[in-house]
Amino acid sequence: MFFGLGSDGTVGANKASIKIIGESTDLFAQGYFVYDSKKSGSVTVSHLRFGPEPIRSTYLIDEADFVACHQFGLLGKTKILELAKHGATFLLNAPYGPDEVWGHLPAEVQRQIVDKDIDVWVIDALAVAAEAGMGSRINTVMQPCFFQLAGILPADEAIARIKDFVQATYAKRGEAVVARNFAAIDRSIERLGHVTPGRVTNDRS
Repeated sequence: MFFGLGSDGTVGANKASIKIIGESTDLFAQGYFVYDSKKSGSVTVSHLRFGPEPIRSTYLIDEADFVACHQFGLLGKTKILELAKHGATFLLNAPYGPDEVWGHLPAEVQRQIVDKDIDVWVIDALAVAAEAGMGSRINTVMQPCFFQLAGILPADEAIARIKDFVQATYAKRGEAVVARNFAAIDRSIERLGHVTPGRVTNDRS
């Protein structure tokens, strides 16, 4: 499950990920996307499903092995980890590094991480996007992190597939646009950090 905003490219990146998984692996893949009525600037939830068996129907995920929150501000407004499985992986875009982010998480999020033994990873995707000249479009930063943590494809192959998709999608806009996307992709994995959970605080909501 991927939580984002209608203007940050999360849905577009997940549609690309489904295409990459479907074309590059033997897995069956499906994406289902939930939008607020306003779309731009409102919450989006992407449900990605993939596995060795054919997917016969469309339905929402109720137990997620992987949860990503592409907007840090959603943590206090949306039940991001409610449907996370025990032992799930959690990818968070945050303006804090892996050694400091824990103290900025709402207490309920901390509690769910500890109770469900969730594996937490963090990246400042906005900083990476800005450095690459991408503005606030963080999708090209978060997508490689998903593939890196999910292990669906070997890391090098995943990066190559993402770049192929970027080339096909943005080539008509010019090489400069493609180059900026490539720079964001290349920087994403090196800026991904693992978070060690600390004590659960009682004074944050």
